[in-house]
Formats: sequence, structure tokens, C-alpha cells
Amino acid sequence: AGFYGAGEFYIVKSDTVTIQGRFKGTRFTAGLAAINKVVVGGPFLQGHRIEVGCLEDDDFAVDDFQLRAFPSVYQLQDVGAVINYTSEGAVVDKATEPWDKHIVRMALPLGVRLEVFRWVNYVDVRLTMPRQPNQDGVCSNFNNATADDSTEAIYTRIGARVPQGELLFKHHMPISVTPTEEQLLKVCPAERISWAKAECTKSFGNLRRSPSASEVRLCMLDMCYGDDENPLAKAKSLGLVPELFFKK
Repeated sequence: AGFYGAGEFYIVKSDTVTIQGRFKGTRFTAGLAAINKVVVGGPFLQGHRIEVGCLEDDDFAVDDFQLRAFPSVYQLQDVGAVINYTSEGAVVDKATEPWDKHIVRMALPLGVRLEVFRWVNYVDVRLTMPRQPNQDGVCSNFNNATADDSTEAIYTRIGARVPQGELLFKHHMPISVTPTEEQLLKVCPAERISWAKAECTKSFGNLRRSPSASEVRLCMLDMCYGDDENPLAKAKSLGLVPELFFKK
């Protein structure tokens, strides 16, 4: 499954563990979304909340207390959680190997191990954990059946975005459709666009409000290109964006 529109998503939704991600476009991805920030909470942390954003946003906090020291170790002794902030560790994307590393490594209750690699304008995430009750989200429902891990299937089960009443972030970020995203929607086949619009309208039922036009169109983008591992490359091949230069 792929998720390229902006907004707040469930990375993990379960009865015990909640991990949400804020997906946001960058100037180096022509506005297509990458993970900008993650927040961890839920019953397993007993009211604690851990938020880690990219370096550009300068946001790394536990219970709203900003952690600045690097390297450092922080403990939540009441739940037995340990958070290491270090430059040591194997990266998710080999292309980032030469870059200066700022890695938040969390050893959390229930065997949850989360690593967040803070780059300038996005983060990479590595998550290892045992299956939790009623688990779902961007990381799938952990049922060992890949057939129901599509963007469409995930949106059908849990909705296209995190509703306000379930949001661990302090607020929803404003979203809009970028020119590249609009162009990609224009070249999505008409039959698929019609289907995506209908599915997306249903997928926002969990918001308990009418979705904005931008929310629907970004959901449609995900539906059109969710099976495409690299829509940015597709946009380039279609001449929709200039050659881009990525930076750390």
C-alpha cells in the first residue's frame, strides 16, 4: 500500500498501541508526501506521549518536554520505556548512509521497538512489534494476508485519515493539493478516478463530518497510485516535474 497525500494517518491502530504519522509533502518530492512526524501513545504508555519530527521542524518531545541533548538517553521509569537519541544505527534507506544521523531508538512496553531516523525534512521509520489486539493501520493488520494490505482495504477498514477525536497530535495540519498531485490525478484513468472518488467519500465516514475537497482529492491520489512504489518517478517520466535534487 502507498500513501502519498498529506494528512494524519494511523501507522498502528490497536487496543493497546497507537502510532500516528503526519505525512507531508516536501520541496524535494514535488509535494508528494513523506512522513514528517510520528507520535506514540495509547494504553500501553499509560498516558505518556512521544512525538518525533524531522530536524527542520525541531520537534522531539516526551509529554511536551522538548529533548535537545544529543546524544542522550531518556527513561519513562513508570512504564519501563527507554529512549536513546544517537548517531549509531543501520539506516532504512541505503541512500541516506552518508548523511549525519540523528536516530531516536525507543524500547517500549509490550516488545514494541521503534526507530525514527530524523532527516532535514522527513523521517524514516523502522518498527518491530508483536501483533496487538485489533491491530490495523498503514503497517497492515498483521494477519499474514497481503491481499488485504492495499490502500483501498486499509481505508475501508479504518478510514482515510485520523479523525479529530482520536488524534494524538495537537491539531490537524492544513492540507492542500499540490500542482504535481493535480497533474497526477489528471492522468489517472477516468474509470479509476470515478471509482476512487466514490470510495474516498465512503472512507471519510469516520471523520463524522464532511471532508474538504482537498481531503477527497488527496485520498483519490492514494487510491490511484497506492500500488505504485514510486509515483514521483512516474511524475518525472510524464514530464510533470523537473529533475529534482534531494538533500539530507
